[in-house]
Formats: sequence, structure tokens, C-alpha cells
Amino acid sequence: MILPFSIVNPLTRIEVLRQLPQPGKVLVRENDLIESFQLVGEYTPPPQFAIINASRELAIPPKKIARYLDVAVGDTVEEGAVLASRGGVGGRSCRAPFSGTVTGSGRGRLLLEAPSRPVQLSALLPGTVARVLPGEGAIIQAFGAFIQGVWGNGKEVFGVLRVAARNARQSLRAKKLDASLQGAIIVGGAGLDEEALAQAVEVQVGGIIVGGVSPQLMPRLLTVPFPVVVIDGIGKVSMSEVVFKLLRSLEGREAALSGQMPDLRRPAWSRLGNVERPYLAVPMPAQSAASIDRNAPLTLGSRVRALRQPYMGMSGVVVEIPRGLALLETGARRPCVKVQFESETVLVPHANLELLL
Repeated sequence: MILPFSIVNPLTRIEVLRQLPQPGKVLVRENDLIESFQLVGEYTPPPQFAIINASRELAIPPKKIARYLDVAVGDTVEEGAVLASRGGVGGRSCRAPFSGTVTGSGRGRLLLEAPSRPVQLSALLPGTVARVLPGEGAIIQAFGAFIQGVWGNGKEVFGVLRVAARNARQSLRAKKLDASLQGAIIVGGAGLDEEALAQAVEVQVGGIIVGGVSPQLMPRLLTVPFPVVVIDGIGKVSMSEVVFKLLRSLEGREAALSGQMPDLRRPAWSRLGNVERPYLAVPMPAQSAASIDRNAPLTLGSRVRALRQPYMGMSGVVVEIPRGLALLETGARRPCVKVQFESETVLVPHANLELLL
């Protein structure tokens, strides 16, 4: 039986895809040793242009608009700057949609241009360049601990791992976050609230890892300047004990935290490696480690995690695989396994489990 899986492994071969958002120039070669801050590639997007119809926005005929302009051709403006205005009753103004230079004017319109700025991509994870993808990026290989999450806010960082919760069931609290955690990747337990998030922004933490977050907080998480990665699920979910214990054992080590979500528009080669989901990667000095078998079957001794209540987020070991269909308390018959959680052994349907590899 093949189940969905999450990787929670203290020592494995890690492959991280670093891909430019648009075709560009790759700056590394295969077998290069690379640090987290080193550039893998860069590209220069085309200049941004905008035509602002000042005449229409101010309701002024094009022939008379010149006296209402607050800028001239050649002026540099910031985003939101007033380009033209009309006072009096019902006064109006038009503003710059982005920072740039006014490069043209005529027929009641202004042409605004933003200069091109190179977009650079760092390695994030120190390791070896295992493969170069011409014009696109590279795959970085390292050995160490690797943990996959279920949701992230799209940001990424490399920093020192710090645990700020006593156990996997405790939420991250604002009072636990002080200036000593600036730039650190913070491990919480069950989740965090608005107060803790505001304190994290104030302290300028490097990133946050929690078991779960409320759906109501997710839009706010998308606006913070650091990565937030959810390990177990959306809602009030404690972090899996197996994950929390591993994170605690890694405290003080440098780690790469990525909140990037899967992009199904990428070509097939982009799904190489083991980072199609948000992740934490902790590089180790090991020179080799076993690869993850993504097609591993469910067997006696397999580590699993429950995906649904009442055991959601709990992890355990498969101790029995009954033949045929088992009768559940609901009256339904489903293929099941017996799982030894920390305090009890229970029968769980296959559909409610995932493998921990």
C-alpha cells in the first residue's frame, strides 16, 4: 500500500532546486562548493512602463493640462507621488503607480518608466552544485536533517534554529520573543496568534516554524517580511512530537527555511529533489547519507502521522496490518492499520494516514 508522505528525517541527502523566476544567467558550475549567501543566478526583467492619462483623471481637456502638471519630463518620482493635481471644490490628483522617471508627455498623458534592476537568486542552502539547469538555475545538494511542511508564506531565510516553546502542544507566545532572537528561526509548538506575530515582526526574527495556524491569520502571514512554515495542518494543531523532538535536537544549528509553495506551472525537471513543499533543511558535516525512497510501501514498523481528527498531527509506528477491511466505530469498513501512538494503540484507516520518511 502506497500512502502520501512527508519527509521528517534527521540525516538524508537533500536536493534543493534554486530556480530563477524567468530565464537568465546561471553563475555556478557543477561540483562547485557554495555557501548559502552565494549567488546561483540572476536575470534582468524588462523595464516597466505606464501611461497615466492625467487629462482624464483630472477631467481637464488635454490642451489645458500643462498648467496642472506637478512634474516635467526627466523628473524622478517615488511611488504615490502626485503627478498632476487640480484644487478647488472637488479637487483631484493623479499619482505615480510606481517609482520611476517621467520620460514623456503629450495629449494629456504622462509616460512613466521604471529602470530594470537585476533579480538575484542565492543558494540558500550551503552544499555542492549537483546539477546546472542552463538559463534556469541549479540543484544544490547537501547532507543533513530535512523536514517538510504543509504551508508556507513564500519567504525564505538562512539562520540559526531556536526553540521558543516548552513542548509540541504549546503555542508561540509574545513574551518568549525578545531581542536575543533577532535573525533566528523560531520553533513554536501548536501555533501563534496576532500578538506573537506582531512581537516577532518587532524583534525582527528570521523565520517561524509552527504546527498549525488559524485560517484567519493566514492573510496577515503573507505580509510579514520573514518566512512562516506550518508543519502539520491549518487550524489549531499541535506540532507532531517526532518533529518537535527533532527540531529541539537541532537547536543552535544553522538552517535553511523556505516557505515556497509548489508551482505546478514549472516544467517536469523542476520537481526533482525533495523540496516541492515548504521545508526546513539543516546541513550537517556528513559526507554521505541515504536518499529518501518516495515509493516506500506501508509495512510493519513504518512511521506514520495521522491526518484527521481525533488523532490529527499525532505520529506513531505501525504495529499490525490487518487483512481485508476493518469495521470502524462509524459502521464503515475500510482498510486499516494498528498504530502505536505515545499513549495508546488504535486502528486507523489508510486514508487518514501519511508516511513519515
